[in-house]
Amino acid sequence: MTFPTDQILHRVTQGDETAFAQLCGHFNTPAFKFCTVLLKDQKDAETVIQNVFEQIWAERQQLNMQHNFQSYLFGTIRNQVFEKLVRCNEQNLKREYLERMQSFGRE
Repeated sequence: MTFPTDQILHRVTQGDETAFAQLCGHFNTPAFKFCTVLLKDQKDAETVIQNVFEQIWAERQQLNMQHNFQSYLFGTIRNQVFEKLVRCNEQNLKREYLERMQSFGRE
């Protein structure tokens, strides 16, 4: 059985908290794995994922259901990681994050 993303997203845009919990529950593990690959730190990944889902809930009325939600989610995660990178002061750590992000697409 496939996850009914479109129906769940429609309910989320209407403010349905149960639907949002279902959406988070379905996408949390793949999102966490993706983020952990980029950051190599589980605690930082958890923080990013929490922030992303909070942002999605806050902006739920503007969700575009014409696009693939998983692509939107992973793009938002990637952007949050990049913002974290920009705030990072250590040049070596910045370079390492960038290398991970670049190599992720090649794997």
